[in-house]
Amino acid sequence: MENLNPFSDLKSKIVVITGGYGYLGSAMANILLEYGAIVYILARTKSKFDLEFSNQLSVFFVKTDVQSIKSIDNSIQEIGNKEGRIDVLINNAYYGVSNHPEKMTSEEFRRGVDGGLNQFYDFIRASIKYLKLSENGKIINIASMYGMVVPDLDIYDGREEFLNPPNYGTAKAGVIHLSKYYAMYLGKYNINVNSISPGPFPSEDVQKDKEFIKRLESKTKLKRIGIPEDLQGITLLLSSSLSSYITGQNIAIDGGWTI
Repeated sequence: MENLNPFSDLKSKIVVITGGYGYLGSAMANILLEYGAIVYILARTKSKFDLEFSNQLSVFFVKTDVQSIKSIDNSIQEIGNKEGRIDVLINNAYYGVSNHPEKMTSEEFRRGVDGGLNQFYDFIRASIKYLKLSENGKIINIASMYGMVVPDLDIYDGREEFLNPPNYGTAKAGVIHLSKYYAMYLGKYNINVNSISPGPFPSEDVQKDKEFIKRLESKTKLKRIGIPEDLQGITLLLSSSLSSYITGQNIAIDGGWTI
């Protein structure tokens, strides 16, 4: 019988996701697992991994400190040597320091750029030799709509604690450019590199502030905030062979915010 699953090629693909047990990362990991991928979650806390993936097969935890170049190199080498290749790298983890735009120190600014951009480069650099061993390697970098546009300060009036700091958007703009650069460089190896820019996907804690959520909803053309499952379709597409002719693109999943 003909296979009607358009994502059948994901079966047994080796996928590496940083921060894959978080609010958005777990949604991406779970949809890839549903379609038969072998998923490695690179993160710090095993108990959080166990809580999210307790009933899942074909998903593995590799303790990784994304702030450490040595830890990144060791984790990627461990997976690459075990599996013989990496098919998909999803750079999703983030760390940084938030502060008021006038009060942020130079050290805080640099830490946000490290956590939002520089560690993405470290994972790409470490993974290239294993992605070359894939028939059609994929790199998916999670950027942000705030790498495309600046925050609308009116939305954050009285809710300044939710305001994205200047280092965040700066780093995510860098992620978009980094993706384009490596799409250019790695094309000759049949490796696709793209970025995804999520829009308003507030955490469950932030969603408790109903007035603030209404402000976010009003900025989108669909008049709602994003939910983690809204990222699953683009994750499947960019991880599969159906996107083999898509590279160097930044795709906004933002309900029309950046139109």
